[in-house]
Amino acid sequence: MSDIGTECCRGMTETIAKVIKENRTRTLPEARPRDVRPFMDGDHICDIIGPRRAGKTYLMFLTMKELTRKVPKEAVIYLNLEDRRLLPLRGDCFNDLVAFIHQEGLMEGHGKVYLFLDEVQRVDGWERYIRSIHDEFKGRIKIFVSGSSAHLLGKECSRLLTGRHVTTQVFPLSFNEYLAFQGMDCGKGTRTEKEETLIKRHLKDYLLHGGFPEVVLAPGDKDLLISQLFSDIVARDILSRTDVRNKVAIDEFARFLGANVSNLLSFGKMARYFKSRGLKVSVPTLIRYFEHMKDAFLFFDHTIFSYSVRDRMQYPRKIYCVDTGLARTANPGPDEGWGPLCENAVAVDMLRRNERVNYWKARNGEEVDFILQRGKAILPVQVCYDLDRFGTKERETKALVRCMEEFKVKDCIVVNFDHEGKESIDGKRIAYVPLWKFLMGQFPKGWDKGAGG
Repeated sequence: MSDIGTECCRGMTETIAKVIKENRTRTLPEARPRDVRPFMDGDHICDIIGPRRAGKTYLMFLTMKELTRKVPKEAVIYLNLEDRRLLPLRGDCFNDLVAFIHQEGLMEGHGKVYLFLDEVQRVDGWERYIRSIHDEFKGRIKIFVSGSSAHLLGKECSRLLTGRHVTTQVFPLSFNEYLAFQGMDCGKGTRTEKEETLIKRHLKDYLLHGGFPEVVLAPGDKDLLISQLFSDIVARDILSRTDVRNKVAIDEFARFLGANVSNLLSFGKMARYFKSRGLKVSVPTLIRYFEHMKDAFLFFDHTIFSYSVRDRMQYPRKIYCVDTGLARTANPGPDEGWGPLCENAVAVDMLRRNERVNYWKARNGEEVDFILQRGKAILPVQVCYDLDRFGTKERETKALVRCMEEFKVKDCIVVNFDHEGKESIDGKRIAYVPLWKFLMGQFPKGWDKGAGG
């Protein structure tokens, strides 16, 4: 290696050492407990993924705090790979990191080192270096990595880290977590009328502004924060990481999806819409744009419930946003659209719980929002805001009964804002569950386990 190359490597090693030591001297910011926890057992690499600003870094901080109660502070290393002092980043910066660990004698002195690498995808080829470190120092270096893109677990990463990693997904706050952030008890005991009224008030705020921690805790203009967050995700996690040329089209596409959550999306119709606006965007291009948005954890989709793979591929997808606040910022008109927001909140709750979910639609157009699958059993779930609105209850239950007849099941759930009860229609049992109870995991006894025939 040339003298210049040697000097550069020495400089990077010294920079990494300086950053690590400065991080040790800083008091970690307060991190509120979350329901999610990274995988601590064993020697697997723990990858923490999720949308920007959902709390991945603070989950790392919370984990580090818990660790330093059991192990020396020097054995816990944190690096933010977006730190300006580390730029420009090269893959061999990980070699410099290992060199620092050796120079400090951390493995010899403490037995095991805990390594936290925030926004690791900023380093090209990080997967090979992390795999090499894991394999060489297994049992002596426990690695945690985080990222704001599903590409963190792309094909190349999955191939290289197969059997070596466990994924922890961090989403915006669940409703239980939201209530805890508001200082409320989230237990499942009997609640007073006053407590239920307060919970419903919080629920409306949760639907309108979503669950991103900084938004929930913000004392001022929440809408401004959410709007900026939406723009940041599009700009930094979609446009900056793809070869997208038509930035106007992808920004408009993202806002169109946000304004139409809980609706079916036909890419063909979307292409024709863009054509009417003077923007030429093909169906394959729109599909690629949507995949980028899914990779950035901005949107996700459900396919139709069918035993035919062809049907699942051909029928329109039902689109949801990872946060109701982000969805609403794309359509902040006077009509808040409570129904779509309620359905979106249920969809995110099911995503957070890693449920197998589809939607169902009959040939005559009747639709059931969710088909929840538990093994071979299915549970139809319908979501609406106000059952008392003219024709709403009859329309929703009619579609449910038809669905249950087709799949020969006897039980279903209607999630709505505040009505609770049970009824039977033609031998089909329907449970009406308030949205706040559903989001808090308070189902009728036995229903949370799914229902069969």
